[in-house]
Amino acid sequence: MRLRTLKWVIVTLFVFSFGLVNFNAIAQTRSVKVVPENEDTFRKALTLYVAKNYNRAFVNFESLSSSRVIHQRTTATLLMTGKSLYKLNRYLDAIPYFDRLISGFSKSKYLDDAFYGRSTSNYKLHDYFSSVEDLLWIVDNSSNSKLVEKSKNLALQAAENLTSDDFERLLRSGTGESSAAVLTIAYARSKMEQGSPDVARTILNNYKQKYRRNQFTAQIDQLLSNSDRAESNSFKIGVVLPLSGYFSEEGLAVLHGIKFAQEKIKNIAGRPVELVVRDSESNLIQAIHHVETLIDRENVTAIIGELESQVTAGIGALASAKHVPVIGPAATENGVASVAETVFQLNSDLENKGRALAEYAINEMGLKTFATLAPTDDYGQQMVASFSSAVDELGGRIVAQRWYNGRPEDLGRQFKSIRETAFHFDSTDVDSLILKAKEEDRKLEEYQIPVNSIDGFFFPFSFSDDIKYIAPQLALHNINTQILSGEYLHDLDVLQGAQVQKYINGAIFISDYFPDENSRDYRTFRTEFRLKAKKSPERWEVYGFDAFSLITKALKDGATSGADISGNLSELSGFNGKKGVITFRDNNRVNREVNILQFINGNIVKHHKTVQADDQF
Repeated sequence: MRLRTLKWVIVTLFVFSFGLVNFNAIAQTRSVKVVPENEDTFRKALTLYVAKNYNRAFVNFESLSSSRVIHQRTTATLLMTGKSLYKLNRYLDAIPYFDRLISGFSKSKYLDDAFYGRSTSNYKLHDYFSSVEDLLWIVDNSSNSKLVEKSKNLALQAAENLTSDDFERLLRSGTGESSAAVLTIAYARSKMEQGSPDVARTILNNYKQKYRRNQFTAQIDQLLSNSDRAESNSFKIGVVLPLSGYFSEEGLAVLHGIKFAQEKIKNIAGRPVELVVRDSESNLIQAIHHVETLIDRENVTAIIGELESQVTAGIGALASAKHVPVIGPAATENGVASVAETVFQLNSDLENKGRALAEYAINEMGLKTFATLAPTDDYGQQMVASFSSAVDELGGRIVAQRWYNGRPEDLGRQFKSIRETAFHFDSTDVDSLILKAKEEDRKLEEYQIPVNSIDGFFFPFSFSDDIKYIAPQLALHNINTQILSGEYLHDLDVLQGAQVQKYINGAIFISDYFPDENSRDYRTFRTEFRLKAKKSPERWEVYGFDAFSLITKALKDGATSGADISGNLSELSGFNGKKGVITFRDNNRVNREVNILQFINGNIVKHHKTVQADDQF
């Protein structure tokens, strides 16, 4: 078992130990029997759960939770049995275990976790009313602020599926001040989406008359302001993309994703959402000209564009003078968002990527020594700089650092130099290899001596085809190491090539893009896109969809101006985009979320860091 996982188990058992004391204290008149052998079963089940062996974890937890005797682990095993079934996608089977904890142990410290487990199970079963009902209970009653925030967000999401009758029933059911605010916001949004701002105003004013000022007042006032607008002027979103020129294929794909997203949102707060599209022609001057007209003549509220980092920075700086936010759907270079507080990068920049990969390699994989071989272009230099800086800060060592220009067809000089440097740190018994070769009457070639002193070898190449040349040469030079790379390794067609896969199997790399294809939400999105476009959505379409979704999310939250949108997006955290999670908060408007991926046995899989059990749902 890995050290970090072991720590998780120890911490969790410590927490459950406190639960045991609390459980004995609140058992009231019921007799609680301490069964020593249950501890071993519980610990074994918990270890299996952490290892994601949910079938075996369920069997062990269930053996404890099904006992007729109320023992020291009864409440904990009821919770964990339900969670194990949830992880197995057996949502209907999970609910009775949460029910038993809720109905039988109303003072348990795991009560709010049981409510959350039941709510998420009902959400998966599309019983949105029951899901929202439990989530609102948590909002009103839980002391766990993190769980309350998570429940509030999920409640707003689930409430999008409620009818007016559902909202009225919930509001009449004796909700508290906080849950009533969540319901009011969701109900008012629903009415404004339906083009009924007058009804939305009544809902919002009813809440204000009943409750004093609180943490929700500003948001409710903003929604009231929106509903009070007599005119039905549209929200205009500008789009500046290369629809002709060198990057036209990618630009058209991003636009396709934007338009698909727009079709799903006809209006917001009773106001239509309009796209104003301009072709940058893959030209910075043309892009700047279009931004000027979009702001001065079209009065756009926000702009999506462009694809190149330098162009995005240029139009972002110009738009900031009029407080119009710009979302770059593809910009990755360092410093793009720093040109203005109204510029946002949908993808992480190279500084974040290099650092995140180094942190994962050292903290999660235990690697200590590294070599780098990179192109001399901006991408290679920025990635190596951030990776090396993080390695130094974390106590690792860069053994060798080499560069190349153009296509890496012959890297013999670089690999030979790296081998020579690495031998200064190597523990390989060269003398014994030479002696063995003499005994076998053969000549020992230099490349036959393995290099074992480089734990990780970082190759941040900027074209996916480069790996076709690099991988065989790495193997030829007999360097035993863990391959590390950037997002350009994220090309399954190249990785599965006959001359690549055998050398690259097990490689770890970092990428912005890794849709959760197992989630119901993404599968629905993909199916709807296929029906509309007669093709599957790919990276560029998804970027466009997510960029548009971020702006409309801000508008739904009550933003009405460019400054409002910028303020809303600056606080964005944990937004579930189709490309993956998006977080701008506390990271200078650059998405801080990245994916650690591995190519193994012909497939790309995602690595997950260890998290606490409460974060598993």
